[in-house]
Amino acid sequence: MSISSATRGIANLGVPEVPAANHGLPLPGWFTRFPGITSVVQRLGVTEFRRRLFHMTPALLPVGLPWIPHSDVWGTPLMVVVFLCTGSAIVFARVFRPYVVRTGERNWMNAVLGYVTPILAGILLFPGRAELGLMTLQILALGDGSATFGGLLLKGPHLPWNRRKTFSGFFCFLVAGTSASTYCYWSEARPALPLSEVFSICSTATICAALVESMPIRSNDNLRVGLTALVAGAVISSFFQ
Repeated sequence: MSISSATRGIANLGVPEVPAANHGLPLPGWFTRFPGITSVVQRLGVTEFRRRLFHMTPALLPVGLPWIPHSDVWGTPLMVVVFLCTGSAIVFARVFRPYVVRTGERNWMNAVLGYVTPILAGILLFPGRAELGLMTLQILALGDGSATFGGLLLKGPHLPWNRRKTFSGFFCFLVAGTSASTYCYWSEARPALPLSEVFSICSTATICAALVESMPIRSNDNLRVGLTALVAGAVISSFFQ
């Protein structure tokens, strides 16, 4: 299957119906040797695959945070790191824009700003509750990002309220978003909460975000998905304080 023909079928698999351009900067050979990578790239297209990597990679940033000593209200050093990472992401998005935008796309930087805004809001507006910002990051990065891969690789029946999305993509959003956000929320929350309560908070926030993501709205969904996750998480968590 050629990349061009594969991208024409993306709309039926839970991915926006915009063909991906295939600008230069090919994937490194060592990366494509991982099992299944070549097949996924052929189905998504090189540009769309790079876009998914760019979307999901930030989820790795807080993985080691539980082992780094820090105060409950994040101090200056950690906040400097947050803003450096945010600034770097915006710069990278601008520099590598030709390699990740879809053909005809004109709102790429708006999508990037919509991605980082809910995460920063969760950290800045809730001092001492950084777990809300980390939860939002994971739901956006891995939940939303996994919906594309799940819809493409697993296929299956379409959602009745949006024929461009699949149940498999919706399910992958729920599993990946809930798992990753539960880990970050549970490891960062002070005072510590039982894992069952954290799961209830994060799973509810993920479900709300997944429903918003699945709506038949053609504009970029980063901002509304992130804000939905943040607000839902903040409201539900208030019942466990």
